[in-house]
Amino acid sequence: MFRNPSQSVVNGAGYLFLILFLIGYSEIAVGEENSRPEAETAEKYQLNYQFKVGDFVHYRVRDSSSYTTQKDSISETAKNQSTAWRQYRVVSVDQSGEAVLELMIERVRLQAQFDDSPPIVFDSTDPELQPESFKQILQTVGKPMSRIRVDRYGNLLEVHNYFGKQPKQADPALNFLVVFPQKPIAINETWKQDLEVEVPVSKTLREKVKLRRIYQLKSVEKDLATISLSTILVTPIRDPAVKVRLMQMTPSGTIQFDMKRHLLISRKVKIDDQIVGAFGAGTLVKAVSVREEVLQPGKVAQTTEISTR
Repeated sequence: MFRNPSQSVVNGAGYLFLILFLIGYSEIAVGEENSRPEAETAEKYQLNYQFKVGDFVHYRVRDSSSYTTQKDSISETAKNQSTAWRQYRVVSVDQSGEAVLELMIERVRLQAQFDDSPPIVFDSTDPELQPESFKQILQTVGKPMSRIRVDRYGNLLEVHNYFGKQPKQADPALNFLVVFPQKPIAINETWKQDLEVEVPVSKTLREKVKLRRIYQLKSVEKDLATISLSTILVTPIRDPAVKVRLMQMTPSGTIQFDMKRHLLISRKVKIDDQIVGAFGAGTLVKAVSVREEVLQPGKVAQTTEISTR
């Protein structure tokens, strides 16, 4: 009756190594705005990155999701879990603070389950847990994926992929960094990103949809900035089937950034949404997902290797 969601997970496993680095979609602009009148006189903080040549920065990324499709009293649920250990290496930094970063996934563990069927498990470090449908992931694990050039505020300037086609331009969808405003901000001030994504509306037609991410500096304690994130849909969408495809693009959550070390410490975002009538009368799709990215303690290491751009 329904398309099997777990089958989509298996067929798309080879692409998973890419989305583990994503924090967003095609960014149009980053803007700044004051959310409180007293922001002009309040203490302000500059949020930016300070990359150092030779640094290796490691993160663990955990994803957990559940998708339920219902038709009247009949329902099907696909559950997916993944853990990825990834790193970036700072290859070079120029005088303006622009840096070239080399991205790599060190290890991946995945689990996909459909209803009560036995889960399919993949682990890039265990040959006994590498089903054929996932093995293509091994071609990219443990090897540099790409090099990106970013500025000190996290804006993506250039991308060079080691696998697949080269992008015609620096696609911000490949940017895993939080993009900060260039101006200092006070607690409770906000800044935004306008994002443009393409979603299929038929077998041959795709539609551009505008989203907006809103960030707010919630607090600063001992150089640790806590930032909230919410996402809203700007483009009016009436088709429930299109809304389903946008469910995973509207996360909300919390980010922690170390202003002294100029490092992202953690990012936790979630989705909890449902669409009625997605596949006709009496149907419902519910999605619940949590993604948590954490800097690994003691995992910022330096090397004496000299690299050039």
